[in-house]
Amino acid sequence: MGVGFRIFLVGEDDSINRLSVKSFSDFYLRQKPTLPKFSNSTITVAVAICALDGRVPTEIIKLDCMRVKVGADGAQDEESYKAETRLMAWQLSAPSHNSDSAKLSDSSVVNAEDRFDARRWAQLHPKLSGPALKRILQALFGRSY
Repeated sequence: MGVGFRIFLVGEDDSINRLSVKSFSDFYLRQKPTLPKFSNSTITVAVAICALDGRVPTEIIKLDCMRVKVGADGAQDEESYKAETRLMAWQLSAPSHNSDSAKLSDSSVVNAEDRFDARRWAQLHPKLSGPALKRILQALFGRSY
């Protein structure tokens, strides 16, 4: 048994389109213009990490959803990439975020950076709608839900 990824583009109408791992890696990790069809738009990407039997998904280990801005050339927008990278670093250090650290020495001044980052993280990682989730399950496992 192995582990693999299945990547889907989720439309505004909850439609889904499968995207190859290579295309997504070129787009997301290598900043290559692999999605010219979505130029100058923001796309929603669902990444399913699956347990595999051979090459067939048997269960979902984790399902994450993220919104990504596509630049004019079909590559990931550079400015949003930098902002998302900073937010990922913030999220990885999340155990250090607590309400006590939000206040500075002067009780009338509050450091709201963590709150803004949490809100931005939630905006970039929305929950999938029920219909989109059902379509992804059907695409992975071949039956209706």
